Amino acid sequence: MFLVVVLSFFTTNSVFAQTWEKSEEADYHSSIVKITGGGYSGSGTVIEFIEDSKKHEGYYIGYILTASHVIADRDTLFKVFFGNGTNTINNKVISKSQIDTGFDDIALIRALIPDDIKPMEISKDPVPIEAEVELCGYGTGQLRHWKAKYGGSVMNDGGHIVFSWAIQGDSGGPIIYKGKVVGVICFGMAIKKYNETHRTIVGPVYGSNVGKLTYKKEKESKPEEKDPEGNGSTVSSPA
Repeated sequence: MFLVVVLSFFTTNSVFAQTWEKSEEADYHSSIVKITGGGYSGSGTVIEFIEDSKKHEGYYIGYILTASHVIADRDTLFKVFFGNGTNTINNKVISKSQIDTGFDDIALIRALIPDDIKPMEISKDPVPIEAEVELCGYGTGQLRHWKAKYGGSVMNDGGHIVFSWAIQGDSGGPIIYKGKVVGVICFGMAIKKYNETHRTIVGPVYGSNVGKLTYKKEKESKPEEKDPEGNGSTVSSPA
């Protein structure tokens, strides 16, 4: 309530004039992707290599970490946009959490990934309060990465509080500490209109903790070996 009252004293223009402080460029930024499927759009992070693709040379099968609320249902097939200009389609959801508290908003997509995209490491170690963290996402359509201050964990270490902004479409993007993914961008306290297509999270950004992530590798299933019309992952033409 205090946050909403404070914001009411500022004009709309002054609120939207605030900017993100860009973080330094890093090799791991190539692991952060845009995903679309079932009318939803969000961000994600390549976090694991499973096996080389037997059908598509120069690609491997891996897992992309994202937010559960950007996935309509487990049958949704996703198109993944990589920073190197490559796209792959028909990528399958393998894990989608049931959102109960908002801090359990986490999911995994099994995807066809170019060999030059290296998985980011995840960490379940605690983050010190007031430590500098990094947020990344494709809310504007292009990858943004910016600095933020860590506010603490909540719900028995079930979530993160980060003092920052985010834009609709950044959901599913990583919260990074010391080069490792510690959480997933999920939601914020207050929403203000950014423009006709985006909404800005004005209050603290909240994220799910990767410690809530549980899954089993599915090497026995090879969706990329199927025909694309059979919902197998395959390479798409650049958009």
